[in-house]
Amino acid sequence: MTAKQLIQTEIDQIPEDQLDELYQLIKNFTAQKNNLKLKRRTPSKKIAGKGKTLGDIISPIIDEEDWQCLK
Repeated sequence: MTAKQLIQTEIDQIPEDQLDELYQLIKNFTAQKNNLKLKRRTPSKKIAGKGKTLGDIISPIIDEEDWQCLK
């Protein structure tokens, strides 16, 4: 039985008053989700300038011969 079929079977067995509550709960959740504004996170100013670049995208920080995963 698929998850969708299992959910449908459970919904079919719910009493009518509980089904109305479930519908209202889903409706409210959907409305809240649509109105939710996600804020973009920014790093703290306390850590500004304290980062250190150890390597770059062009070349790795250590030689390929030292890579344990390639052996």
